[in-house]
Amino acid sequence: MKRLKSLILLCPFVLTGCWSQYELNERAFVAGIYVDKAANGHMEISLSFSLPNRLVPSDLGGAGTTGKPYSLQSATGKTFTEAYKKIQATLTRNISWGHTRIIIISEEMARDGIRDILEFVLREPNLNINQTLLIAPGKAKDIEELTPIFERFPTTIPISFAQRKVTVDTTPKDFLETSNGDMIVGILTKKTIKMLSEGGKKGLFVSPGEMALFHNYKMVGKLDAKVGRGAFWLRNLIKGAEVTIKAPADQQLISLLVMDAHTKIRPSKKDPFTFNVDIKAEGNISESQSDMSLTNEKQMAQLEHVAEKQIRNRIKATLKASQEVKADVFQFSEYLSWHKPKIWKMVKKDWPESYHEKVKMNVQVDLHIKRLGAENNSFWEKEKSL
Repeated sequence: MKRLKSLILLCPFVLTGCWSQYELNERAFVAGIYVDKAANGHMEISLSFSLPNRLVPSDLGGAGTTGKPYSLQSATGKTFTEAYKKIQATLTRNISWGHTRIIIISEEMARDGIRDILEFVLREPNLNINQTLLIAPGKAKDIEELTPIFERFPTTIPISFAQRKVTVDTTPKDFLETSNGDMIVGILTKKTIKMLSEGGKKGLFVSPGEMALFHNYKMVGKLDAKVGRGAFWLRNLIKGAEVTIKAPADQQLISLLVMDAHTKIRPSKKDPFTFNVDIKAEGNISESQSDMSLTNEKQMAQLEHVAEKQIRNRIKATLKASQEVKADVFQFSEYLSWHKPKIWKMVKKDWPESYHEKVKMNVQVDLHIKRLGAENNSFWEKEKSL
């Protein structure tokens, strides 16, 4: 009797069909989205699909089909939906957004504004709002032509830049959480080079580069790669950041790797438009060309002081660049509205002007060098003493 009851309880689970209305072999999985500007105010949507029939090479038991395991399909339309539906009409499978991990937008499109793109992402329930968002010079869809030397799919390369924090990790969710559409987004660089892995043939090489400044969902300026490093500190994205400084003793170069950092931002009690930025960080020495003694506490304190000054300068340069285009990309308005709501109500309407003219920062950096590496002092100095 007990067995019969158990079988009756298990029957609904056994009879239950697929959790979705489409079987896996009826789906076309989108790996990445590329958005370019088209004529007459339209947009061109390009979708990168993985090709299941080519994922297993023929020499490993596959069906024998050769070629790249991915495909790019493009269409234009007045809206995102109109364009992607044109793509859907040409496919034998139903488009699935569940595996989409990146959106790359052309710089031209970004300067016109990305509000309509975010509108689609927000309303489509199967699109993850935490996916990577990047800007590309020229045509965004050209990124799909890069040679994925270590990977199988081109989209994996720019995704890794954000994951490894070599460019700012911005998502649609970051934009949607702002009240003004001000944000900072990584820009990719593209160049054609000869690739040894491809027998010397020329191929597209993509790497992280500048950073785009957005105001009201439109790209309004850029930060060069050097100035843009300050953005990582203000957005708490420091992970293995490199800081190269001159040793106080002999002005020779020493490189630090900042492995951990935490940034806290608060409006000053004396002046609401002055923000206190407190940073606590830990770093390791990765290389030293200096003869200074790394075991001397006094000299190490001087070294930390020099590094702290450079970090402060980076952050201030980043703030200044964003103020020039009135783009509150680090959301100082949110800190002000939270901690000083009465003052925020007075300046809310004219905040871009207030941000441009009034906002200042007191940056305090507390950096501790925890590890010196395998050698305490310069290896070359030790060699001289032998």
